[in-house]
Amino acid sequence: MAAALAILGPFAAAATKPDAANEDPGEDEAVPVLTIDGRLDEPAWSQARVFRDFVVTEPFTLAAPTLPTEARLLSTPDGIAIGFDLTHPPDVPRVVERTARDADQVGDRVNVYIDFDADAQVAYNFTVGLSGSVQDATWTNEVAYSADWDGDWRHAVHVEDDRWSVEILIPWTVASMRGSAADTRTIAVLFDRYLAANRERSASAPVSFRRPRYVSEFTRIEIPQYSGAVFEIYPYATATRDLAGRRGDGKAGVDLFWKPSGDFQLTAALNPDFGQVEADELVVNFEAIEAFQSDKRPFFTENQGIFDLRTPDSGLLIYTRRIGGPRDDDPARAADIDAALKLNGAWRGIAWGTLAAIESDHADDIGSAFFAQRLVRPGDTWTLGYLGTVVDRPFLDRRATVHALDATWRPDPTVLVSGQVIDSRVDRAGAARTGTGAWIRLFLTPSPTWQHELELTRFTRGLDFNDMGFLRRADLEELEWTTTYLRTDHADDDPVRSSSWRVEPQIRRNTAGDLLPPMVFIDRGRSFRNGASLSWSARVQGAGIDDLVTRGHGNVRLPPRHQLYAEFDSPRIGAFEYEVSGRAFQEGLDEWGLAAGVEARWIASERLSVNAELVALDSPDWLIWRRGPVLGQFARSQVSKALGIDWFPAADHEFRAKLEWVGLRARNPRAWRAAANANLVPSDDPVDPFALNTIGIQLRYRWTFAPQSDLFVVYGRGGERFDLGRPDGLGDLFLDALELRDVDQFLVKVRWRI
Repeated sequence: MAAALAILGPFAAAATKPDAANEDPGEDEAVPVLTIDGRLDEPAWSQARVFRDFVVTEPFTLAAPTLPTEARLLSTPDGIAIGFDLTHPPDVPRVVERTARDADQVGDRVNVYIDFDADAQVAYNFTVGLSGSVQDATWTNEVAYSADWDGDWRHAVHVEDDRWSVEILIPWTVASMRGSAADTRTIAVLFDRYLAANRERSASAPVSFRRPRYVSEFTRIEIPQYSGAVFEIYPYATATRDLAGRRGDGKAGVDLFWKPSGDFQLTAALNPDFGQVEADELVVNFEAIEAFQSDKRPFFTENQGIFDLRTPDSGLLIYTRRIGGPRDDDPARAADIDAALKLNGAWRGIAWGTLAAIESDHADDIGSAFFAQRLVRPGDTWTLGYLGTVVDRPFLDRRATVHALDATWRPDPTVLVSGQVIDSRVDRAGAARTGTGAWIRLFLTPSPTWQHELELTRFTRGLDFNDMGFLRRADLEELEWTTTYLRTDHADDDPVRSSSWRVEPQIRRNTAGDLLPPMVFIDRGRSFRNGASLSWSARVQGAGIDDLVTRGHGNVRLPPRHQLYAEFDSPRIGAFEYEVSGRAFQEGLDEWGLAAGVEARWIASERLSVNAELVALDSPDWLIWRRGPVLGQFARSQVSKALGIDWFPAADHEFRAKLEWVGLRARNPRAWRAAANANLVPSDDPVDPFALNTIGIQLRYRWTFAPQSDLFVVYGRGGERFDLGRPDGLGDLFLDALELRDVDQFLVKVRWRI
């Protein structure tokens, strides 16, 4: 490591100096100097660009906001500075709640969104709450949000009786930027404010992430540009104790981050592992399609936006949880990663990114190797891109290659056209399997009241990018149309502030011509002036073929299935808020099931909050796959419970307790077999009743002892049990779940910045 510092040190030192063009501002131009303390009282703020004309964007009325807001932006040698001056008189309730970094904030807050290249590819989102809590995220594909990214930036909040103010400083090194040597740069920005008392969002431009065009509608401005360079090392070490197996383990590694200029960034990791402090949500999934889980490992969230290439049906061409996922030789264990490298840069107007990772024991034909290359060429109204991935899995004698071309066209503010062509090839044991895919999506937004979407998709049966991506299903031809109507002209004395209708018909079939169940979704929503909301939805699903349920053992013809759902979100009532929901649905051959849920939140104080959730479900007719062409029909009872406690005893210290439990009983089994003509026929195949019991408990303490430096102390316990023929009730299942110890682990982890 010392050698690496000796080699790269001169680059880091030299790169911190400003460009010659910016080094001497001259006698008439002062370099802005700020102290980030939350107060907008420095003389430099008088040079800032000011944004005052905020309009309400949630709900999307575009009316004057309840309270005035002023945002300021100033380019400084240290970074882009943003200030907020927020009027907030004492008679308007203030919601002050501390939250963990990157946790969803429910209190009063402000947001800064910056697209540093003004090309609508990646926008960075910086959130600061009235409590001082922060969240950072990225926006890609116009409206795709991810809170996995963590940036290095500064903030401060100052509170007075009738207002509060925020200062934010975003260093020039926070992201890669094209053309970093120029004296000026054009960026696209948006500022918004969330008033928790009535759940109103107001923004500096009339745009909303609930509409098809978002990032491309940010306000473009030109600002002075200063150079930025950084070289940072993030060592980490972990010590774990398996209390169930009575054994301990230790691990150490390092992440490297080098940015000599805005046009180039390098992120490297040796022996990386920083994800296990974040507990995944419990998932009970009996479907043929796997459940998606986000990735919190810092290496895979840093500057990942350029690789965020999506497909219809929630697909991803790069799904980073594949890297270091289940081992090919032992899927019950996670693969270790020996090294990973990520390069981001720009060359002659082309943004590019390279990602490579290698798992342990790849040289011994066990671990896998991953490689991805991304190129993006933006224009004024269009964008062209290419992504190529290669995955080598020697244990399976499998090599997967994917190529994708994507394009976006924005001819005017009311139209957005995007599309993609994909080619895949999987070589395994001397045989090759190829496939293609293509889709196109057209958005029309003729007015703030109406918006329409047309989507056409065709994936051949052989398409497969799951080695490095996430593909819910191949073998699909789909036509989808969506129309949304938003009404915002309700009378002033009407408790309803806005209301909406949404209709979405879908027609689908596979490439063999089998008609998959057609669907129509109908949604109705209302937003009230006191902050409450009420929504209901209906799904009308016609009869059709399910070609996935038997996992390749034949098609199944399903009858029509429908669903009704309703949800009410309460306004804030003192320190409380709640949500209640109900659902009537069909998931078998005929009968209806019922489900109800309630979630309550108590903000006991600025530093302590409690969240509890309970969902109960009962269905007399649940149809799932058991084996081969055999399906089982059951009566299902299921209960889910969740409890979360967040406590912040002091600045930079947080404690989180989290419990999740799901108990499921499947009774009264009846066997069905898929016939050659896809009809289900009664069968004498043995199908047993069963119970599933799963629980997760985590106690986590986090101390942020320096910027980008954390100490975690975590206790985690949980497990899952699947029992055939179990007669116990759900209450007994919960008591049994408290004894499950598939995982019973104590972990200490420290990661710091050098």
